[in-house]
Amino acid sequence: MNILTNTLKSKIKYEYLTAQTYSNIHIGYGIDNNYARCCATSITSFCLNNPTKNFNFHIMAKDLSTTNKKQFEQLAQLYSINIYIYEINIDTLAKLPTQTHLPIATYFRFILPLILDNVDKLFYIDADIICLQNADNFFNINLNDNIIGAVPDLPWMNAKRNKALNLRNHIYFNAGMLIINIAKWNNFNTFAKVLQAIQNEPQKFRYLDQDALNLILTNHIQYLDTKFNCIDINSTEQKNIILLHFAAHPKPWNIAFSISKICNEFNKNLYQYYENKTPWKNLPLEQPKNYKEMKIYAKALKYNKQYIKSLYWTLKYFLNKF
Repeated sequence: MNILTNTLKSKIKYEYLTAQTYSNIHIGYGIDNNYARCCATSITSFCLNNPTKNFNFHIMAKDLSTTNKKQFEQLAQLYSINIYIYEINIDTLAKLPTQTHLPIATYFRFILPLILDNVDKLFYIDADIICLQNADNFFNINLNDNIIGAVPDLPWMNAKRNKALNLRNHIYFNAGMLIINIAKWNNFNTFAKVLQAIQNEPQKFRYLDQDALNLILTNHIQYLDTKFNCIDINSTEQKNIILLHFAAHPKPWNIAFSISKICNEFNKNLYQYYENKTPWKNLPLEQPKNYKEMKIYAKALKYNKQYIKSLYWTLKYFLNKF
């Protein structure tokens, strides 16, 4: 396929899975350097909670550093898994719109089904999702002749985006987790249809590829329980959550997470627990990179009055001392 020929630059193989079987599970990600650490954390969470599974992890990536590539190989060796990195030439996607927190890598999920056309089912996972327990129920989901399986988004998103996209009798889904029937996805020509829709009316798609997928795949979706892509932990019984999605900002690897209103007793240490079991352990928390992230950090400070109070007394102590 011409699109694939122009997009895929190279494939890097880190193959440490001891047994190749028909039952291998294929999980895909789309990242850039900024999301390498959390992608590794997501992979680790699947491995630790599903130790008897044979995993192939497929990573669509743009300009990964040499250090990150070496650490992905270490990760593959550590957990006896296969990791494949597909380096992308973004020229095919360069004209598509992006946002600060929705970079060009958000479109990479569309390309994997073209590459993995010999695989029956692909589990696409956003890099900010971690697996909290055994996921047999997830891996065994039947799509019942649908193209994808997905979880409904939050109610306010459903109402807002269906209205914006003029979708009726549709439940708006979150595209952070997709179970993809690859043959049906490719036969429906999903990739080309999504690109065409976004290029035709870019202003219509506030949430870019997610909006486009909802528009193109309506009536072809197997809707799944929120425990398979839990965005709001108050909407799902915590003990039942299988995949936890840190969809909001700041993220758990950002310095503002621990003082934000989205951090609580349940989730505050979950991400760090798994990252500490990767070659990325001991990395410092990320500082704000731009003005938008600075605003998020300031907002997190606003919601943490106790933090502000302690900071005030600390500063006052040192000012009086000197």
